[in-house]
Amino acid sequence: MTSSKLSYSSNNSPLRRRLVTAVLGIPALLMIVIAGPSWVLVLALAATLLGLMEFFRLANVQRFWVHKAPSLALGGLIILLGWNNQTFVITTLAVATPLALLLSYRLLQPSILPWLLALIGPMYLGATLAHGPLLRRFDDGTSWLLLPILATFAVDTSAYFAGTLIGRHKIAPQLSPGKTWEGTAAGIAGGIVATTILIPALGLQVPFLASALLGATIGVVAILGDLLESGIKRMANMKDAGSIIPGHGGLLDRLDSIMFNLVVVYHFASWTIV
Repeated sequence: MTSSKLSYSSNNSPLRRRLVTAVLGIPALLMIVIAGPSWVLVLALAATLLGLMEFFRLANVQRFWVHKAPSLALGGLIILLGWNNQTFVITTLAVATPLALLLSYRLLQPSILPWLLALIGPMYLGATLAHGPLLRRFDDGTSWLLLPILATFAVDTSAYFAGTLIGRHKIAPQLSPGKTWEGTAAGIAGGIVATTILIPALGLQVPFLASALLGATIGVVAILGDLLESGIKRMANMKDAGSIIPGHGGLLDRLDSIMFNLVVVYHFASWTIV
């Protein structure tokens, strides 16, 4: 989710572009997920590298060989670490990312900032997206990977329409003017409804209460991930991370809600399967 997703514009052109993108993009994504873990690995690697280029733009990281090239290499390395089941390492990096991003903008001098952001970027994208291929490698991996994707989509959609129709009370006007408490509540409710429906529909054996709790967690994490990216864009004074996805902005604008939910569902699935 992004701040533009919860706008109150009466012009339905952005919504139309979103729908067209969804109609074309979701089947392609489903085909990759169904195709197998190796295809998901390639997708995660591509998303990490493309997302890093957007992150560099937002973070004003400019020097290619000094900052960008090592950062891109580290992003690819983190994806491969995940593929080799170094889950403790990549999960630790993923959890540390939000704090590192916040501290970097508050504590460091401008001369040091590009170096730190070039290090944090691969954590932000690689260490979260690396959990996608790991989910796909589970028994019933297709179902486990589709769960965070579809549930986060439900959170995003519920928050968008509720925020547009009834949203009145802003969460953080200076950080993300479009976010409302009404949209947030609807997003969390959408996550709960989605997981309690999707889990049995996908053939996963999870008790109803645990499914509902997972849905609520997915809703909260999606919104926090969205706010984190909104903060990055706000500090960069940019509305969107890019323009690669019509109606959605950049790749980061589409991934912000789902990235950390891949981590959440991976560990939930690990606990459930055991």
